Amino acid sequence: MFNSIRFSLTVAALSAFLAGPAQAISDTYRDLSARLVTDAEQQLLQQKAEAADNLLNFALTADPGNARAFLLKGKAQTALGNKDEGLRLVSVGLEIEPGDKEGLRLKGEYAASLGQIEEAETALSRLRTICDAPCIVADELAQLIETAREPKKD
Repeated sequence: MFNSIRFSLTVAALSAFLAGPAQAISDTYRDLSARLVTDAEQQLLQQKAEAADNLLNFALTADPGNARAFLLKGKAQTALGNKDEGLRLVSVGLEIEPGDKEGLRLKGEYAASLGQIEEAETALSRLRTICDAPCIVADELAQLIETAREPKKD
């Protein structure tokens, strides 16, 4: 049932895009994407990452420029164990919305967990630039990066 709805929505969205010349996304699709993102956030809060990921696929079909959808899809993929993909998706979201504080925090956190300390520090630096002092989020990220930098004891 869910797959048939997903297929129908995907076909409808693609048909709309292919029917005419390239143009800005309609308000209807933008609103649909926003509602799907809200639903996906609820799924993530309930630790239903796979359901959230499916909703976010729809959201990005409806509005491929939805930065929040990319950030949440990154969270969902990370929760599903796909850490590299999670970092990539968060990075895409930040390309769309470079000043997103949550996105910068997630990028730093995910990069640090993957041992990509330089990338984590770049996200931290950008976060400190846009975050008013004192910035608890940046301080927490700095601590997380420092912990990731420390050698692991067996």
